[in-house]
Order: sequence, then C-alpha cells, then structure tokens
Amino acid sequence: GGVGKTTLARVAYTQMSSHFEGKSFIADIREVSDKCGLVSLQKRLLSQIFHGECFNFFDVHEGSDIIGHRLSHKKVLVVLDNVDNIQHLKCLVGRHDWFGLGSRIVVTTREEHLLRSWPVDDMYEPTILNPKDALQLFSLKAFHSDTVQKADFIELSKHVVNYAGGLPLTL
Repeated sequence: GGVGKTTLARVAYTQMSSHFEGKSFIADIREVSDKCGLVSLQKRLLSQIFHGECFNFFDVHEGSDIIGHRLSHKKVLVVLDNVDNIQHLKCLVGRHDWFGLGSRIVVTTREEHLLRSWPVDDMYEPTILNPKDALQLFSLKAFHSDTVQKADFIELSKHVVNYAGGLPLTL
C-alpha cells in the first residue's frame, strides 16, 4: 500500500467521467463489504450510476441480474477501489456483457492474483518514486518549492525521503 492506487484511480475517474452515460466510484470495497455486505455494494453501484435512484432487492443474485439488465446498453465508468475478494468482482462487474459498449471498469487491489484470475484487458502497477523524484515531491509538500532551499534541511530531507521508501503517500 501507499503507492497511490486509490489516488490514481480517483484522478482517472474525475478526468474520464464526463465521457460516460453513468459512473460509479466505490471507495474501499473491502471495508464496505465487511460492514454492509455485497448487496449494499450492488445498490451503491446502481444508485450512483442512476443518480440516486433507489433499488429494492435483497440478494446478490437478484442484484447481479439488475446490474446486467439495467447497464447492458449503457456506457459506464466503474471504479472499484481496494478489492480483496473475487466475490466483489463477480457480484459488481460479473461479465463484459453486463455493460454497454465503451464501458470501462477500473479495479484497485493489493491482491494481484484476483486480476490474474479475471478477464482483464490491461493492468497498471504503480511503482515507488526514485530518490530524486521523491526528494522533489517532499520539497514541494514541505517547502512549497521543488528543491530544498535551505542547506540546513538538505540532509534531514534526504533522511525523511529515505525513511518513506519512495512511497508518494508517505511523503
């Protein structure tokens, strides 16, 4: 964690969402699923895409049927953040024919094996920053400049960057 998967997904969602008929960003699916269940996730997905419309169903299979039926001719953007269980994918984005032509599904996960077992068109794995870029990011955040201005802070800044291990969110 900490390389910015959620941040990247949110930026992509914000930049691309105007090109779709409907959109849904479900943050921290793992936690929501644990607390509220899969049916709650399905209702959230549908409600976001259909602008607050209320959906009344009480089991995952019925929810899957509704998603597949209501979205099969709709070009949608769906972002599923922090997926940790294959059931999340099965009940929320089941099959390609659940969504209209041109739809895009973006999934963030720490569990790469989930994506390997699912029909995925493309995968992107963010990497940690190299020391130079990490120092530049730290300087921007700490000193509002892309370089460390005071000599007193150069060594300390390098220690902080080294301690953060190149993780952008830590910096």
